[in-house]
Amino acid sequence: MTARVIRLTSDDLNYLERPVSGDGGFQSLLRRLKEAVAGADLVVDDDMIEQMRRYAGKYGSGGFQARLREMLDSIAPGEGRTPEIRSLQVSNYRSLGPGTTIRLGRLTAFVGPNGSGKSNTVDVLRFLSDSMHIGLEGAITRRHGIGAVRRWSSGHPFNMSIDAEVSGPTFRGSYGFTLAGDSTEDYSVKEERASLLRKDGTRHQFRIERGTWVEGPSDLRPSVDPLNLALPLIAGDERFKALADVFRRVAIYAIFPDTLREPQKYDPAKPMDRHGSNWVSILKDQARPTWEPDLLAALGKLTGDIDAIKITPVGGYFIVKFRHKRDDREGGSPGRHKWFDAAQESDGTLRFAGIVSALLQQPHLPVIGIEEPELTIHAGAIPLLFDLLQETRRRSQVVITTHSPELLDLLSADDVRVVERIAGVTTVTPMDDEQRAAVKQGLLTLGEMVRTGALRQGMLFAPDGDQA
Repeated sequence: MTARVIRLTSDDLNYLERPVSGDGGFQSLLRRLKEAVAGADLVVDDDMIEQMRRYAGKYGSGGFQARLREMLDSIAPGEGRTPEIRSLQVSNYRSLGPGTTIRLGRLTAFVGPNGSGKSNTVDVLRFLSDSMHIGLEGAITRRHGIGAVRRWSSGHPFNMSIDAEVSGPTFRGSYGFTLAGDSTEDYSVKEERASLLRKDGTRHQFRIERGTWVEGPSDLRPSVDPLNLALPLIAGDERFKALADVFRRVAIYAIFPDTLREPQKYDPAKPMDRHGSNWVSILKDQARPTWEPDLLAALGKLTGDIDAIKITPVGGYFIVKFRHKRDDREGGSPGRHKWFDAAQESDGTLRFAGIVSALLQQPHLPVIGIEEPELTIHAGAIPLLFDLLQETRRRSQVVITTHSPELLDLLSADDVRVVERIAGVTTVTPMDDEQRAAVKQGLLTLGEMVRTGALRQGMLFAPDGDQA
């Protein structure tokens, strides 16, 4: 690991000389920082930097947390937050209609009735990621063919297009493609386009039309299959790597408790699989100080008695075990504990553990999505779930779909996107302006609107201009 040196102030030294009490994640970080002091310097490795990032704003913007942010900026300017996808412009992807503009914030919640197209909307992000990992053809095959991906038409097939505007600490850019076809089961890449502008003013871009390079670096023009995309082929080139990395490291989760319950073979693949099939491997490979304190703190609050976790090999597989504190009222010797396999835990406990594990992954994901995070989780634990999402948005962009009135009551109206499907076409907009104002004035809550079915769409987003 790379060691980096941070020059400490006298206030820093005084703060780190104080005794540390407690066993939480922040206390664990303070103990590590105390041990890393060398004279007036703090010598930190990559694991410690990641832990510092998590707590730099976790408990507010002042005090030592603010100083952590300054320390991070001194050794890695702008690295406290991952790049983000600012907006999507989508036409005819699954149920989404033509020219659908979707603006994304640090936390975006898609809300709408069953069948409205919420899952199709977040699947746009997953489709972009799959296209970078397994190619466009593989991403389409995974969804059972172009007929299941492109919005149905009674006549000539629609052109399907996806464009994304992205930004990071050192760049901003755009990427998109259009698919055309003469039959319902036929497609080809009509156009692919990319542009990246760095902070130093350097711009890189390319455009390909029906397999022919029209624009782009003369030394970077590989042959392009009409059924696939160029960006995955050139993703290792420094001129376009930052752009490709944003899409490659998008992860959208639909955690299945039964998947976490089963013994799992070791799998080195990263990040965590959509349903959690490599959950144990993610925990096993990641440095424990970067996930264990926060996971245990969250599970302890959820259950009231989980205080330890371990990963155990069993016949070529691995399982997760949780230790439950024994209530003295249950009889037996005070202070005794009992270990339970994941298979013995409730659906709610396991799914919550999977969601928290996904949120704590390192290196942090630029975009992390959770489909209906409230499923199987008791309504009383929703505030805890919300706090975890809020913490994650400080470092990663978070996207969720939800039906939960309890969760919506905790969200800002500005974070909500209303999804509706009329005559088979999905539209995505912010809330109605009057309803948003009513929520901000405390006259109504988002949860009340969802319970009564009164949540309305507002004005459609206007497409973004050229931002790169």
